[in-house]
Amino acid sequence: MAVSFATDIRPLFTDIDIDHMSFYCDLSNYDDVKANATEILGRLKSTGRKLMPPVSSGGPWTPDKIQLFQTWIDDGCPA
Repeated sequence: MAVSFATDIRPLFTDIDIDHMSFYCDLSNYDDVKANATEILGRLKSTGRKLMPPVSSGGPWTPDKIQLFQTWIDDGCPA
């Protein structure tokens, strides 16, 4: 089954996530998330960067959610 932004990825971002990251990109917008997917994944995995989302915002994501985001990237970021 293919992973899509509209069906699988967009629902992962809460309103709090979207608000907190609005200075950087619009997590509700396909083009913004696609353009920043590698950086977002790094923050989700906390690889040398600040962990996203923080515990205070309901994070971090579960390994399954992070893997879903990784799969979406690996599949070419389908809309």
